[in-house]
Amino acid sequence: MDIADAQMLALCGSGAQTKSSTDDLSLFKIDKDGNMTAVRSMVDGTNEEVRLVPESIWPLNEEYILCSRIWYYRSGQDWGLYDGNSYLINKKTGRMYVIDGNKYPEFMDTDFSYQIEKGVDVNPRTDNLNNAYCLVHTYPSYIYKFALKNFDNITMQKVNLDQFPIYLSGNCKHPFEVDAAGNCMTYVRLDDLGEKNILYKADGGLYEFPESDGVFDYFVGYNGNFFCCSYFKYFNSSYGYEYEYKIYPIKIGTQIEYNLKNATVKKTQTDYAGYRDRITGLYTLENGFIHVLLSSDDTNNMLVYNSKDNTIKEVGFLPGEMEKVVGISNNCIYRIMNNSIYKYDFIAEEKSVTPIDFDFSGCAIYRDWDTYNVPQGSKFILGAIRNSDMARLRIEVDMETGISKVFEDAQDRPIVTLVQVGS
Repeated sequence: MDIADAQMLALCGSGAQTKSSTDDLSLFKIDKDGNMTAVRSMVDGTNEEVRLVPESIWPLNEEYILCSRIWYYRSGQDWGLYDGNSYLINKKTGRMYVIDGNKYPEFMDTDFSYQIEKGVDVNPRTDNLNNAYCLVHTYPSYIYKFALKNFDNITMQKVNLDQFPIYLSGNCKHPFEVDAAGNCMTYVRLDDLGEKNILYKADGGLYEFPESDGVFDYFVGYNGNFFCCSYFKYFNSSYGYEYEYKIYPIKIGTQIEYNLKNATVKKTQTDYAGYRDRITGLYTLENGFIHVLLSSDDTNNMLVYNSKDNTIKEVGFLPGEMEKVVGISNNCIYRIMNNSIYKYDFIAEEKSVTPIDFDFSGCAIYRDWDTYNVPQGSKFILGAIRNSDMARLRIEVDMETGISKVFEDAQDRPIVTLVQVGS
């Protein structure tokens, strides 16, 4: 796959076309200057050029991308054949390694477009032992693990058990997580079982967190180990409901150990747990030790936990329309409201508001602010349609300065997914 000069790969949908011909690709690369061109591929050991169009594309780690449900078009053909396999793609060389669809037929279906639209984090995970973990979009869904080595024979194993399947919905934002040692935690919601959080130990066995512990989310802290978030709801006759949040590390050995009584505690009237609906959002910043829980009610409050210092605090933003998260960096989170960027620096304790230098009055926005998987801490990308000539625009906005660059893409298929390739 010819991606040596790519900064990002753009997977485009099959929306109404006015300028594209039938043989245009749906996979494009974007170089450092913002130019967008079709991706071409060569059959290994030959001079034959083919066009590969995956239905889904995922960032796996710093070295590899995962593609699935690939259609391929031979030179001179305007109709494609369905491969049925998934592929690992090396970001630097473009070389592709096959995951056999006949051997793992359930892994062929990784179309999470509905869940992504609802903000569900379905991205693959990796541990420190060179293993990758991916959700498989069956009903119910399962987690598969495979080693990022011996690419001539990629073998997979299912992580979660049949009695605890994962039913994905727009309400469950954080369906699974993996720590540095390869322990995997999942969220289970079944009518007959209620809600459960299950920990699958890397060395075998599992642990069910008791419902009385109130666990509603989990994350990997600065040290590569798991932390749990618990909440308890109380009624205060003076002002209504009060929520008590507890965040604490867990130790995974022969036994699962954690100290709920001595956890870091914050009491507040803001709902961060998404009562029964789990609509909360949780972000871990690039420094690995700041973790931000977004409010699930109608405020823009954030609960911020430092896993290194073991401190917790509540941060408030201006009231109004709920702000979208458009990016994170080492110390900051960036949110968008009223065509301005709201930046909060959790180390410097400063908040700033930067207007975006683009006039949106002449455009119709067709993608949400937080849709794209773009380089962290630098820019976010917005898709828009210019009203005057219906041209599709790609607007890249610098999150620090608000300065925008506008590209009119020659192809007019809407971008569905952006994955970073270059640094």
